[in-house]
Amino acid sequence: MVEGRKAVSEVFHSDMEVVTILATKAFQEKEKPPFGCDIISETEMKKLSSFTTPPGVVAIVKIPENASGSVDFNAPVILALDGISDPGNLGTIIRTADWYGVSHVLLSENCTDFYNPKCLAATMGSFIRVKPVYGDLKKLLTGKNVYGCYLTGENMHIHTFRYPAILLIGSESHGISADLADCVKTRVTIPAYGQAESLNAGIAAAVVLDRMVSGHTGI
Repeated sequence: MVEGRKAVSEVFHSDMEVVTILATKAFQEKEKPPFGCDIISETEMKKLSSFTTPPGVVAIVKIPENASGSVDFNAPVILALDGISDPGNLGTIIRTADWYGVSHVLLSENCTDFYNPKCLAATMGSFIRVKPVYGDLKKLLTGKNVYGCYLTGENMHIHTFRYPAILLIGSESHGISADLADCVKTRVTIPAYGQAESLNAGIAAAVVLDRMVSGHTGI
């Protein structure tokens, strides 16, 4: 289930199979969407929605059969996520990956569901362009050029990244799991200039991706 005007509009114009679009009368009258809707009551929308304040429109969409599968490890930059449990945080990271042109995201089996409605809404439509691949990260990362984001490591501002590369981001609570430490070829860090203990996982991913992608493109 996809919620919100932006996300529903994205799936409507994509090649994903939309089963139906449901909207409230208030949404239809205010937004005048370019897609057909079946009208339901505000009460029915509240029952369907995963949000405290429902956005007024939802789309029921079939999950692509190839939603999770093989990955092109020759891609310049791939993102790997270890234990990201908050759907809103995962959605933000997916949106960030899309911004930087990263189309493959590897997810540990204990990451939250990519197709959780809150995750989909937070991606603002980027879930259409970013491919999720769930699996055993240790098997997926072994032998690859993996950069792990840690509180201590090489300064990512001055480090020369080698490509193809995989950026591994751990959970905010536990960081990168000890089981994956051996897969990390290089530990990198975002140098701190203030007193905060750490950064949100989504912010950390954005900062390091910016450096990695700019290093590859030469910008």
